Amino acid sequence: MNESGLKKVDRHKLPWFYKLILKIPGTDFLESSGGIFWGIIVPLFLVLEFYLNVFLLAFFPFPINIVLVGIIPITVLILFIKISLKRFLNWWDLAFGESGFEWNEERLQEYIALLKKKEEKNE
Repeated sequence: MNESGLKKVDRHKLPWFYKLILKIPGTDFLESSGGIFWGIIVPLFLVLEFYLNVFLLAFFPFPINIVLVGIIPITVLILFIKISLKRFLNWWDLAFGESGFEWNEERLQEYIALLKKKEEKNE
């Protein structure tokens, strides 16, 4: 795979806006909770955000309420972009980066012996 020019992403050579997005704090829990994030947190957040926006629109006067209502979706969008970028970079490194394992003749023979041993055990 490295012959075609695909390699691990050097995060120090990313453009400045990607580096800035990756420096946003407080997303460690959301990055590691895939199913919980999309199945529980996002739907719950959307329902609660709707009621919060209705309250903010009704309680505050005109220019302030629009700013307050706009802050929540913009913040969520920025967090979503950071999480998506970090997941993409991790996927890219795993798919196209160099693996830490190098095959040589000795390791190949050990692997073949393990496969034969497993096959004999199953028969």
